[in-house]
Amino acid sequence: MWHPCYEKLQCARLTVPLNYSTPTGEKAAIALTRFPSSLPHESPDYRGPILINPGGPGGSGVQTVVRIGELLSTVIGPQFDILGFDPRGTTLRISLHTLIFIAPVIPGVGLSTPGASFFETALERELWSGISDGFQVINASSGGLARAWANAVINGKLAWERQPEILGHINTDQTARDMLTINNIERMVIDGVVDIENYYQTLWSTNLIDTSKTMDYFFTSCHAAGPDTCLFHAPTPDLIAANLTKLYDIVKVRPIPVRTSTSYGLVDYTRLRTSIFSSLYKPWVAYPALANALAALAQGDGAPLFSMYDLPKFQCDCGPDSEDSRFGKDAQTTILCNDGDPISSEFETLQEYFKNMMKESEWFEIWANIRIPCT
Repeated sequence: MWHPCYEKLQCARLTVPLNYSTPTGEKAAIALTRFPSSLPHESPDYRGPILINPGGPGGSGVQTVVRIGELLSTVIGPQFDILGFDPRGTTLRISLHTLIFIAPVIPGVGLSTPGASFFETALERELWSGISDGFQVINASSGGLARAWANAVINGKLAWERQPEILGHINTDQTARDMLTINNIERMVIDGVVDIENYYQTLWSTNLIDTSKTMDYFFTSCHAAGPDTCLFHAPTPDLIAANLTKLYDIVKVRPIPVRTSTSYGLVDYTRLRTSIFSSLYKPWVAYPALANALAALAQGDGAPLFSMYDLPKFQCDCGPDSEDSRFGKDAQTTILCNDGDPISSEFETLQEYFKNMMKESEWFEIWANIRIPCT
């Protein structure tokens, strides 16, 4: 049964088996949202729904429709419903990890149940995140890799203690079955993994092949734009790159304190690197703002850079049923670790893997956060 939601949209939930091997057992509820066709369903021109799954893994199809469903309808045509769903296990909370690796989050969206969660409450997660450094840039400190490994070990223990009967059924195979359960689908738009064999081997080693080229484009385009258009301009692209390296060195030694009208925090090495990495996903949109922010940072003003990917401060709702008690990273970790081959839990194996991957891309100090939780 469809109900009005999010102004122009309609929402529903689809009940499916938690475990398709025991279809009469526990159930999962899959959140659905659609931007409806403007044509009556009895019209001969009505073509039915187009099902959207943005991938991730763990990305919210509901969020995709909330954000761009109307735009997709304009592009594709009014004869289709634009239908999105939240994969099983996906109940998102705003986080830096979510913004970088999954998708921009709209509060209140991400409502499939049961949701993957390694923590019993949002408060427990927030406290542990503060102790464990939460999202990390591995090379921000000399012991960064060891801490990331140790945190992953703890999170793995919590995961199987808290949801032993649920987490094993949150994977791409089950999500594909859920998608097929949605009737009358004529077309699907599915975000594909670039290297499917690499993904299922849990290697995550071929994703950053051209990432540095995207960064180089920032340097060359800033130089070409000139000092009036790109405030981080320098006489050559290489000098722009060198100036960015200087900023890395500065904030690694002395972070820049920031207090804006709505927030506060530090621009440190992690904040600078993750902000730039996020911008690489959408250079046409993000590069002008990034150039302005870097120019301000070079003058000691960290507010523009800090504000580019600022997050709402944590608000304590300590009950176990609070909407904030499940987390996008938990869902993503559950899906990709269940999908892929098991990997060694030995720290020395991780050390060697990280060393080799850093030779392939400097950005692996961020990208490693995807794979390390599977140890």
